[in-house]
Amino acid sequence: MGIKYVHQARYGNIGAHSLRPQFMIKNNSVYATSYNKTMPGGKPLYNVRGGAWYATNFHPEGKSDRALYEMRGDKVHTTTFHPEHNPNRHVFEVRDA
Repeated sequence: MGIKYVHQARYGNIGAHSLRPQFMIKNNSVYATSYNKTMPGGKPLYNVRGGAWYATNFHPEGKSDRALYEMRGDKVHTTTFHPEHNPNRHVFEVRDA
């Protein structure tokens, strides 16, 4: 997988502009972009294994052995381990760089 950008799924979300990528996926790691004002940049926040995102030690809430997100094609959904899990919608969309 080359570099991919992750955008919010809905326009008009408070706190971030959804037209700009919030995350970047590179080498099976997820990094916050400079447009993401809620997460620290520069260090991998999530590791991607089997399409699932696991929080790393650099995540503000610490490392997790349970996946918080899962990728289904170009859509990213929360898992049941995510505090804001909603099985009826995706939260991010993955796009090519």
